[in-house]
Amino acid sequence: MKSTHPKKLMLSLMVFFAMGLSAFAQPGGQLLSFSQAMQIMLEQNPALLRQKEEIRQKEYEIKSKKGLRLPRVSLNATAMAMSDPLHLDLTPVSEAITPLYQTLGSYGVFSGVANPDPSTSALLPVLGDDMSTAIVRQQLLEAGEAIEAHDWNEVIQEKNFALLTASFAMPIYAGSKINGANQAAEVNLSICEEELRHTEGLLLTELVTRYYGLALGIQVVELREEMQKSMATHFNDAQKLFDNGMIAKVELLHAKVARSEAEREVKEARRNVEILRTGLKATLASDSLTQIVPANNLFINNELNGLSTWITKAKNLNPQLKQIQGKKELVEIKHKVEKNEYLPTVAAMGNYNLADKDFSPYMPDWQLGIGMKWTLFEGMSRKNNLKASETLHKQVEFAEQKAGNDLEAYLVKLYHELQMQIEQKTELETTLELANEYRNSTQKAFNEGFATSTNVVEANTKVLQVRTKRLSVLYNYDVALAHFLQTAGVPEQYINFAAGENTTTEKQ
Repeated sequence: MKSTHPKKLMLSLMVFFAMGLSAFAQPGGQLLSFSQAMQIMLEQNPALLRQKEEIRQKEYEIKSKKGLRLPRVSLNATAMAMSDPLHLDLTPVSEAITPLYQTLGSYGVFSGVANPDPSTSALLPVLGDDMSTAIVRQQLLEAGEAIEAHDWNEVIQEKNFALLTASFAMPIYAGSKINGANQAAEVNLSICEEELRHTEGLLLTELVTRYYGLALGIQVVELREEMQKSMATHFNDAQKLFDNGMIAKVELLHAKVARSEAEREVKEARRNVEILRTGLKATLASDSLTQIVPANNLFINNELNGLSTWITKAKNLNPQLKQIQGKKELVEIKHKVEKNEYLPTVAAMGNYNLADKDFSPYMPDWQLGIGMKWTLFEGMSRKNNLKASETLHKQVEFAEQKAGNDLEAYLVKLYHELQMQIEQKTELETTLELANEYRNSTQKAFNEGFATSTNVVEANTKVLQVRTKRLSVLYNYDVALAHFLQTAGVPEQYINFAAGENTTTEKQ
């Protein structure tokens, strides 16, 4: 039986628990907290899954580059056919030495030959000159006959042959090419990991936009439904006043138009919720979630830390900046390798004959050696490549400098936007209080015949506008905060800002 991953099991339990809560909170909907939504996105979004596979690819590439330091062993099979076999013709040698053997065997005089007979060697250790000459002449004549009879035009390699060999080659010194390849592979992995962090930050911002956008949409529907009820009540009041002759028909018609407009806006708000829900589902990449209902409401923080702290964090943790720094490191590695192109490369190599057919017996069974290659002149390409890598290094430095400046400017912009949202929220609290008082007094005046239907509609509309604006301020803050934390390189801290003593949450 296949085991279930602990993280996936926990995620399933969390979603199941949220779906159980939805039975009490939202009929037909699946209640989902932001932390649960983020976990689902991190595990199922295809953009992140692709990025994780790329990281695995880079890890395998690191292992591949480490293999460059190891020997390469191979089997080589060769079958050859030549037009003619290879001959070694030593007939001239035979012709040159045969007369010498014949002459010495016939006329040579020799002495000092050891006595070959053990029984007489003690008394006569050396043979006499006549016997020595006879023995040596006989041996020379026999050797001459053997030389003359031998085939001195010998085949040293048949024209068809096959060979199976095992060979190895191992680099000893490669001018930093192998070290550079390994270092570059490590840096590429770091760049890929930072790219994953950047993608996670982008998707977290997208999740915030769509999750809290859906929360905003649902609350807007509630506001529109409240407005619809208010306009329906206002129309009923206007109808009674018209029936009693207290208002003109134009006032009744105005109330009716306001009721119809409120109904239309409710339908529009509900359709917008479905659009937002579809977008959130796309970000989560989950087919099991359909009628998602956010369990977390819009929020705003009472204050933020000083800007300088965030700028320092961003310069140390921003994934895009760290990617540029990684590319700068790659350029430095490349420059070092280009400099070492002037040095030689040294390698050990060997070869062993495992089996053969009709291969020359004069060839050795194995060879072992060390080779060196040192390119002394390469058409000025090495010099120009070195200068090109120097200019590339400067380009990356300028890119890093610009990215750092842009990052700081963008962070300052977002910080002041967040401060502006905090200030607007406080100001809207007072405005909403006044709008509610004005609506209540206008409704009372209308019922007493001292205000028109237009006044009542405008008063209710003003309350709706202020409440909607307040929700928009919170939503804009939540989205801007996601961008801010992403830029600072700490998007994972978003959940910490969504709750706590420093957080004000909008109640539904």
